[in-house]
Amino acid sequence: MKQFISFIASVIISTSCKMDNKETYKDFMENEQNIPSEIKRNRDDTVSCISLTVAESKRLIARGITKHPLVQRKLASGMIIITRGSTNTYIAEELTGLNAPHGNFVTGRITPSGKEITTEGERVPEIVIIDGKRVDMPFREALAALKKDDIVFKGGNLLNYEKKQVAVTIGSADGGTVGRIQPYTAEGPAHLIVPIGLEKEVYGNLYDYEKILSGDMKGKGFVPRVIVHKNAEIFTEIEAIKIFGDVHVIPYASGGIAGSEGAKSFAVYGSPAEVEKVLHLISEIQGEPPFIEGL
Repeated sequence: MKQFISFIASVIISTSCKMDNKETYKDFMENEQNIPSEIKRNRDDTVSCISLTVAESKRLIARGITKHPLVQRKLASGMIIITRGSTNTYIAEELTGLNAPHGNFVTGRITPSGKEITTEGERVPEIVIIDGKRVDMPFREALAALKKDDIVFKGGNLLNYEKKQVAVTIGSADGGTVGRIQPYTAEGPAHLIVPIGLEKEVYGNLYDYEKILSGDMKGKGFVPRVIVHKNAEIFTEIEAIKIFGDVHVIPYASGGIAGSEGAKSFAVYGSPAEVEKVLHLISEIQGEPPFIEGL
């Protein structure tokens, strides 16, 4: 009899817990759905959806950079330094007409296991632009000459867009390019812009990753370091699209197949005229070939 009573009690408790769990989940979902949102929609808005390959995103970001208000101001009067990188290659092409094989203006790179990039010609050093003209100035000398709001472009490998954190992976013990620019961008006079595609979006606090991959643990094989960019302006496809049209942008898909691996898809909405401005730009960059073809 005691065993039967215990069994009944356990069933009642179990059922009660399930009911509580269901109610809790229901309340949670209702609360989640009622969280105030900053997203705004007008009844007359037009919406259009676009998908961009990794290369198309890089080209879009570079086109957006050319219209960035501070970039335009510094092209008229001031200094811009473009450090090496894949997205920065597109920026150099747009701002200076760089004409070099892709891969000659990069440092570290991530490629499929067992495959390496082979390029022809000499590597291109960091590019310095003064008053809109490319000049022949050593990188370290240019850094020392940076003045207030002069621009340094440096790419990244990790992005947490929500937290506005961006970081770079390095293999150099001395901090590499990031170690050289930080005295002038983190606390110095220059303005750091990190052009980076949303393909590099990750979760978590990047400062935690920086701490874990700080280089003070024993590693098996090559283990990179992670350094979080300080005082950086993050410039993604979203910022680029908004420069070309007064629109709202939200991502709706990541990845794809048949060449769209790593792609990002966006819904763009606003007035018909502003959406059309964006679509005109997108039509110009779609079809951009991969950064390195035939790898």
